[in-house]
Amino acid sequence: MRLLIDGDLLQAHWLPDLRAWQRAGHSWWLLGRRGDNNAFCGGVRGQESVSYPDGLLDASALLADWLAPEQGKGLASDQAAHRQVLLSSASALLVLAKEQGLLTLGPNGADQPLPLDQALGPALTRLQARRLTLPCLRDTLVAFSARSPAAPHSRRGVPTSAICLRPLVAADASWIENYCLDPAMARYTLHIPHPYPEDAAHEWLQLCWRKQALGLAWSWAIWLDAQRGAAPVGTVSLSSQGSLAWWVGVPWQGLGIATRAAALVRDFAFASAHLPEVSACHMAGNLASGRVMAKLGMTDQGMAPLTERSACVVRHWRLRRDACSI
Repeated sequence: MRLLIDGDLLQAHWLPDLRAWQRAGHSWWLLGRRGDNNAFCGGVRGQESVSYPDGLLDASALLADWLAPEQGKGLASDQAAHRQVLLSSASALLVLAKEQGLLTLGPNGADQPLPLDQALGPALTRLQARRLTLPCLRDTLVAFSARSPAAPHSRRGVPTSAICLRPLVAADASWIENYCLDPAMARYTLHIPHPYPEDAAHEWLQLCWRKQALGLAWSWAIWLDAQRGAAPVGTVSLSSQGSLAWWVGVPWQGLGIATRAAALVRDFAFASAHLPEVSACHMAGNLASGRVMAKLGMTDQGMAPLTERSACVVRHWRLRRDACSI
């Protein structure tokens, strides 16, 4: 991981922790101001031998890059956002860093509070401990048969296939956008708008990575592995509170893919994340999602408004861990 430290905050007693950070294979970069001649701010001049930064960044240029990435110099683009941590007290930097998907440390307004008189090492450890390694999940059951009348004409003759769930990557933005541009996707999904905004897929990926890095949620791309090649067909997510959500692209709906993908994540929730229960909800007219939830063993909890959108009334389902035989 790469740690970006605002030079105005750098403390002398953090330097041994920074050296240990580097020895663990990570890097740290110092954020300065244009015209700064001293790479070490915050009263640590003369202690460079303890830990020297791997590089220097102009904080103002970094801010401009985040505000207008198409015009910026890509100062942070060589490292995935969810693999970076910003340590700063500047509210503008913290807000934009969170929007970019970075984890944040600082005295105020950061993901992980860090008073300047406290050690840096334990704070970094706590931040990293919130992350759960996201595994690939695989199901070798048959999704549909070549003889199945449910398979669309373009899919008939495709060999039976395995389902693979893998962590999301930046390249997924293109096929996610292609599926979500279909107006049928917005009809029965709660969080896919129509028309689908430009860069919405990229912003959603950044949000997913940030939630995963903070231990708040995990998301996977659903891939259908066939002998003629793998095809991305949708996504599935699980929050740390057990909320399960998914979507499958229109050409692949009705083939049992959502049920199989959701079942893999349900099992992950109980066996790996050790959650006490999983829940899901769907719009009143989305009967197909209701059937998936029933197949997962969930029980119908009735209609109720969403917590974050009180005007939106949906049907809720729940499954407790002790009621699931996996």
